[in-house]
Amino acid sequence: KRFVIYESDREHWAFGPVTRPSLPPVKNSSWSTNELDHFILARLEASELQPAPRADRRMLMRRLAFDLTGLPPSPEDLAKHLNATDDPTLSRYVDALIASPQFGEHWARHWLDQVRFRPFPKRSVDNDPYRQWVVDAFNSDMPYNRFVKMQIAGDLLPAPKEDEVHLDGMVAVRPWSLKSRHEEQIDLLGRTFMGLSLFCAQCHDHKLEPLSREDFFAIKGIFESSQVVDAPYIRDRSQFDAYMAGLERTQKNEARLKGDLKPFQTVTKLADLRSRLEAEREKLNDPKQQKEKIEKTIASLLAEEKKAMEDLKKKKIDVDAPGAVEYMRLKQENDAFARKWASEFLFDAFVDQADPAMITDAAPPKLGADAESGDDAPKDPPVARRFPTILAGENQTPLGQRTKQSGRLELADWLADAKHPITARLMVNRIWYHLMGEGIVPSLSNFGRSGQVPSHPELLDYLADEFVKHDWSMKQMVRRIVLSSTYQQASHLDIPRDEQDRRLALFGVARSRRLEVESVVRTLNWLEYEPGDKSSRPPPIDMVNEMRSLFDGANSSLIVPRRTASVSQLQALFLMNSPHVKASTERLAARLYKLPDDTQRIRYAFLLLYGREANEAEIKDGLAFLASWKADAANESDNRRKPDAVPADALAKWQAYLQVLLLANEFLFVD
Repeated sequence: KRFVIYESDREHWAFGPVTRPSLPPVKNSSWSTNELDHFILARLEASELQPAPRADRRMLMRRLAFDLTGLPPSPEDLAKHLNATDDPTLSRYVDALIASPQFGEHWARHWLDQVRFRPFPKRSVDNDPYRQWVVDAFNSDMPYNRFVKMQIAGDLLPAPKEDEVHLDGMVAVRPWSLKSRHEEQIDLLGRTFMGLSLFCAQCHDHKLEPLSREDFFAIKGIFESSQVVDAPYIRDRSQFDAYMAGLERTQKNEARLKGDLKPFQTVTKLADLRSRLEAEREKLNDPKQQKEKIEKTIASLLAEEKKAMEDLKKKKIDVDAPGAVEYMRLKQENDAFARKWASEFLFDAFVDQADPAMITDAAPPKLGADAESGDDAPKDPPVARRFPTILAGENQTPLGQRTKQSGRLELADWLADAKHPITARLMVNRIWYHLMGEGIVPSLSNFGRSGQVPSHPELLDYLADEFVKHDWSMKQMVRRIVLSSTYQQASHLDIPRDEQDRRLALFGVARSRRLEVESVVRTLNWLEYEPGDKSSRPPPIDMVNEMRSLFDGANSSLIVPRRTASVSQLQALFLMNSPHVKASTERLAARLYKLPDDTQRIRYAFLLLYGREANEAEIKDGLAFLASWKADAANESDNRRKPDAVPADALAKWQAYLQVLLLANEFLFVD
């Protein structure tokens, strides 16, 4: 059956150009603080609804703090901004939050969910180079179009300095399986960068989208013309070029070792012994090494070498034959290259194929054809490398005629073009979702015909147009949304359930949201230390993994555009019984104990945990709890961890009281 793109496909809202709409007329124009509010208000008024009142200022500061940094507002920020009558929308507080390093850490986490992030081997989340690059990109407000290009073709882009190289490629740092790497790369490219399920067109034309099997293999050719190699994470281009030249030699050597020199692989043991001898002799030049121990090792290896030579002679293998000599030379050269770069951190770099013959178009397997065991499956003719027809048109010049490279740079340029119909829409919709609790398009990574339609299509185009006009600034877009009257609405109204649902669909009321697991972990750590104290106590990895499971952390094997937010008894039981949570509340108790009396300590605890003052009833209940609490010696924690300045009985009752406060919905939810 011939693949056809119908007119209804071309008319789909996501495949047409972004068109800046005019502002819709509204009755209550004084409500709007910026232009995006007009689109929300017009729909509300058309449904005979009015916006929710502005949120309480304290509540709004807590919402802003968690949405922008993943941490609660500090008492110092509350004192500074809460009563600033000359700043009704809290713009100065917003600017301070966006300028803080915690902004990048929090928003990078949103992005990492989209790319199957998993730290490199021997690297933790906190010192993983890809994660740190994403954090820096958000903090420096890297334009999103460059952010896209860097992750698809960073190695092919000109660096800021001629002697530098970019190695920040996205499509190679995820844990691909060797058998389906290209397919998984295309799946990520499609859903994360294009909002389309390209992967589903691998075996046949897509059943629901105007994407053909040829579209899939046209993209696959770009990825097959590239390779994933272990490369040192260094910026210096001369060092990187030296490594890549050496890597190319070792790859050619390896091809010969497995090819024409394979009959001589029986000399591998001898080659390995000589490689180890060379390594031990190099150690003799290091004054820090124990010379006598190394000499003994060398003597032992020489004896093994002699025995290996004798064994080869018994098997009538001539170690002096040209093939055997060449085998050992190439093997030793590869081993020397590996030793030279062993101290460098090697990561999966995505680069073009070194052999120009490998830069070619992909050929799809022939459908319905059988192959004998061990034979390659029959294939159809190669599909010219290009972009999906529905987005780029039918009259494309094949990439093989435009460049001698893989085509990744052209792919990156095409995606990052201001005229691309999806790229800007996709990202502003994600930003809106993370701030508002729902996307304008609810299917966050599916803008195709099988996805959901936008609730406010004109607003989506307005935001996409603003995004591009302001140099693809992610910080500017975040700021624009959080300073709007739409964002700053209250979340609780005394209204019927059906009206609540209508308002939620039209963004006529704010959503209450549970804290994500990273915010819980980081807030526990933040509570332990005084302002300005840069100390930290990394949480145990087993505890973090348990929390990710309980509090709906992202599965690093999946693309996760939207996390679930469950509420369960197990979450409460964890906060009640976790040794790490108990340690955090003990350290917070030690902070509070510096205040003169329990009343002031209760007030400050409420400020830290809930971002508000405790009322008189809460203070009375807190004092009664503290007075009646009896410490259980069997449950006391390690005394070595207890602050010396706090009496044991006081520490125990305050630790218990603070743990009770942590269990409240007011801590775990943001209104």
